[in-house]
Order: sequence, then structure tokens, then C-alpha cells
Amino acid sequence: MPAGGRPRIWAMGISRLSRAFAELIPAYAARAEFRIVGRAFEAAASAINREAREGRVDVVVAGGSNGAYLRQHVDVPVVLVKVTGFDVMSALATARRISPKVALVTHASTYAEVDEFVSAFSLDIPRYTYLTEDDATARVRALKEEGIRVVVGPGMVTDLADKYGLMGVFLYSGNAVRLALEDAIEAARLRRIESTRRDYVNTILAHLNEGVAAVDTEGRVQAFNPAMERFLGTPTGVAVGRKLSTLAPGLALDAVMESGTRELEAIHRLGDRMVVVNRIPIVGEAGTTGAVLTIQDANAIHRADRNLRSRARARPAGVRYSLDDLAGASPAMSDLRALARRYALVDSTVLVGGESGTGKEVLAQGMHDASPRRAFPFIAVNCAAFPESLLESELFGYEEGAFTGARRGGKAGLFESAHNGTLFLDEVGDMPPALQTRLLRVLQEKQVLPIGGIEAVPINVRVIAATHRDLAARVREGTFRQDLYYRLNILRIEMPPLRERVADLPDLAELLYRRAQERLGTQSPQRLPAMVRERLTRYAWPGNIRELENVTERIAVLVAGAELQPAALQRELQAAVPELFSSENGEGVARGPRAPKVPIEMEMAMLTAPSEESRSLAGVAKASQAEHIRRVLAECGGNRTAACAQLGISATTLWRRLREG
Repeated sequence: MPAGGRPRIWAMGISRLSRAFAELIPAYAARAEFRIVGRAFEAAASAINREAREGRVDVVVAGGSNGAYLRQHVDVPVVLVKVTGFDVMSALATARRISPKVALVTHASTYAEVDEFVSAFSLDIPRYTYLTEDDATARVRALKEEGIRVVVGPGMVTDLADKYGLMGVFLYSGNAVRLALEDAIEAARLRRIESTRRDYVNTILAHLNEGVAAVDTEGRVQAFNPAMERFLGTPTGVAVGRKLSTLAPGLALDAVMESGTRELEAIHRLGDRMVVVNRIPIVGEAGTTGAVLTIQDANAIHRADRNLRSRARARPAGVRYSLDDLAGASPAMSDLRALARRYALVDSTVLVGGESGTGKEVLAQGMHDASPRRAFPFIAVNCAAFPESLLESELFGYEEGAFTGARRGGKAGLFESAHNGTLFLDEVGDMPPALQTRLLRVLQEKQVLPIGGIEAVPINVRVIAATHRDLAARVREGTFRQDLYYRLNILRIEMPPLRERVADLPDLAELLYRRAQERLGTQSPQRLPAMVRERLTRYAWPGNIRELENVTERIAVLVAGAELQPAALQRELQAAVPELFSSENGEGVARGPRAPKVPIEMEMAMLTAPSEESRSLAGVAKASQAEHIRRVLAECGGNRTAACAQLGISATTLWRRLREG
């Protein structure tokens, strides 16, 4: 309803009924906003429903067959102009004064009192009914042929009588039309009350798990649930009818009712606990009719958050990266990003190759983020991380009862969950042969059949697959289907290993080192130590980006922010990242100048200096271990990797034992 509160009523009238409306409506202008509409049946119903959706009509008034039709086809109340037996007899009396050849034609049914009257006085007045306009037309024609001179009926019938040269007497009296207009205004008033009540109930029901209080326009409490009783320590019987501002001044709702704007997730202290408060205005057809206050215990929200996070760990991750996160200014990375952006715009399947740790999932997420599917799910699954039976149910889903332990109601698979989005199949080269066949069918048919199901489910999913395997070689070996290989390998991207983009290493290492310091909360982030920067390009990085991230974080944990002298810094670095200091032994060396080799005798001399601790009993044990390690190291020609393999210890442990001994 409009701000003034007057209902909007449409009076549907043709010819004589329309004139009756026009004569009587001005008397009701102060109580309702009327509109006379000269349409009927389908055209009228279409106009009413269109305006009702926009909130521009509340009630309709109509008569006869038109009113009966509209009651079945519109979404707002329809009030019928009702004809009484007295109205009919009055119209018949008028007709008999014109001619004794009179007939009565009414919609759907005759009137019992009229039948009794005509029978009692032995009047010759034939009475007929009609349902549709065609029925009425046929009846009026027949009456003319029978010699009838005057026809009594509703507007449609009287118009037809005039059309065929007969006299028509309008059935509806002014009093009948007046009563219909009164009923329409009352129907609109009741609808307004019901709408307001429904708004209250729906809003309160939506917040049953929280403390809820609803107030009217004066701020007086109309509803107050048990949870709110516990929060405010006030019984419902005491709260209802009182102003909320007197019960809890800090929680009053006057401001949101004035502004009409909701206030969500405000933090408020209530007694000795923190709560989350929502203030929501209730806006109905007559404007703001009240407001709702909801209160949630902050501790309950923390518990729910932990619960959601624990459950989310078992669920596929969403998108956290864009293509800009593929850092590096080398030509290889620039070309890679440009190619990925082109591929992101189409829906063809992409096969991403490359060694482990090169960032294949970052690329997949970045392509999804740059694609038209970015608003839909991105779901990743590692095909090597699940047993065959479990991977099948995860990918394709299952129906209830498909196997022992199947969830009641079944479960949608990841293909269904990724509908309209992107499914990333990591380590697809390790997928079992049986599932390769099912995957091929899904990619070809664009539909998935859950385990135990009989009806396939259509899907719209863009697939990005990744592997560190040589799929062409596996096809030759017979362990990977050739047809699936061709289906996956429509678009191909190869991730370059870190050793082939040496130019990116310094900046990339500094970036990862800074991020590691930020995660650790380092107050003043520093650059990587110079002796590390010098060794970055001499190492082969078999673990690629993942290994570089690992190394930079280790350095950040041990040395970032510490004030160390060069000798102490070198000892810490050699303990933290021995792989960078073992390049002189030929292990893991990248292309680039080789560092000068330190003779093993000089290294032994540095490690065998006596200490006070070596003279104690504990020191003897450590010295004995160190001596054994030095002997094995010498037998291996100074090769630490080989010595660690024989001793069964890590390179870090080896260095620490030598230093302690």
C-alpha cells in the first residue's frame, strides 16, 4: 500500500457496470484509491497480475462471469458484485412494465426466491443461465427468435440484448455495487493486517536460534523469545507491552526504524559477556511497521566457526590465487601467463604438465579466476590421494543404498558440485584404469551417472587436469587410456621448473622470504642474507617453488630479525639449509658458476677444535659420535649425502653432531 495507507482497488466493469462504478466511487475517494478498468477475462487478468507484482493493486471488484474468471486467475482478492433476490425481482418488475415478453439470464445459477415468486404468481418469465460469453450470445439470439422483447441480466447480457435489437434491463442495483465497494475496502484493510502479522511471524521464525525481540512503531515489545529472556534476564510476561528502551537502553531500535536501514553484526557487551547484535527494521506495504532485535552469544559463534572450519578441511578448497600470483618476469613466465589468460576464456579441457612443486594448482585457480566461470565453484581433487573406490564416489557421487555405509539420501559428486564452474583433477596420471573409462564418458557426454543411479545428471563443468607424469609414455606402456589422453590434452600448458627460470630466482626468493616473515609477525622484514642470495642460482631446486618456499621459511624462523655476526650467521644457515651449502659436493647443482671447493681437511680442522665440554663425561659421548661421523665422512670422500645415508641421519643432524663434538 502507498505511504498514506489507502488501499488501491481496481473496479473491473464493462458498459453499464462501469457507469455504476463511476457514479458511486467518488463517495469513497477518501477511503481508497479506485481505478475503473474496462477490461474483462484474460486481458483483465494479465493486467491485474502485472500490476500486483509491482504492488500497485490490492483488491479487485468485478461482477458476473468476469468476476468468477478473475477469482481463478489473479493473485489478489476479488470481491464480486452480489445480486440479491430483491434486486432480481425489482429488475423484472421494471422489465414487465416495458413488455410482457420478458426473460431472465443470469450467470451460473438462478435465484431460488425468484423461482418461488414466479411460481407463486404464475408468471410467464423464462429463466436461463450461462457460463461463458459464447453461451450468453447463443442464449440472447435464441430468445429473440422466441419473441422475447426484454432481457434482464448482468452487463454482458444487456449489452448483447441491445446488440440484437432487444431491450436490456441491468440486473445490478446501486445498493449491490455500493456493498461490493464497501467489501473491497474491508478486504484491503484485513489484507494489510495479515501482511503485517506475517512479516512479524516470518522474521521471528527466521531467528529462532537467537535471542529475538520484535517491537511496534512505538518501540513497544510485541514478541520476546526464551533466548532473549535469558540474555536480558526479563520474563516475557514482563517485557511484552513495555518499551524496549526501558528494558535495555543500549539495545533500543528507534534509530533503525527512523532510518529504515538494518544494522548487522554489531559487537555489544551485555553484562559479563560479549554478544553480536542485529537490528532489522520491518518494512511492510504501509511503510516501517516495527523492528526486530536479535542477539547471539559471541562464544557460540566462535564454536560454530571452529566447527565449520573443521568440516571445511575435508571439503575442496575455493579460489585463493589469480594468474598474477604466478610470480616471475622471465620470458618463460610471461609467456605462460599470457597463454593461460587466452585459455581461460574458452571451455576446452586443459592438461597442465610439469614437475612437482611448480605451481600447477595455482595456475588452475588463476585460470578459473580469469574465466567467465569465476562466480561459480572451483573444486580440486588429488586423484592419487584416494583409494579407487573412494575416488569413484567422490567424483561421481552415489545414490542412497548404493553400497554399505552409503549416506542416507545419497551424495552429490564433485562433478555435480562443480556445476557451471571448474573441476581441477590433480595427478590425473595416477588415476586407476577403471575410473579412466568413467571419466572419459563424463567428458564426452557432459553428464554423470552416480553410483547406484539409473538417471544421468547433466553437468556443465570445465575440466583442468594436471600431472607430473609423462602421459604419452604411459599411453605407450598401456597404463593410461589413449582416448582419454586425447580428450584431456586439447589445450596444453607446461609449467617450467625453477632451474629453467634462474632469472626469477632472486626476486622470487625475496618475495617468499618477505611473506614468511609476515606470517611469523616479524616487525622489520629484512632481505635474505647475502650468503644465501649468492647460492640460490647454484642449486638445482628439485622441489621447485614448493622447496624454495620451504627453504625461505626455515631461514625466516631461524635468522630473520636476529643480530648475528657473520660467522654465527653462517653456522645458523648451514644448520638451517644445508642443501644450499652442499653444492661443492656436486649434489643438486644448477646451471651457473660452481662455488670454490673447501678442502675436507680444512673443514675437519674447523670442526675438531677441543672445547671444555669435550672433557666432561657427556662431552666424551658426543666426541665419540663426532669421531665416528668424521670417519664415515672421510670414507665417503667428504660427500655428506652419502655419509648421511650410511649413518641414517639428516644433513642437519650431521652438522650439529660435528659441531657439538
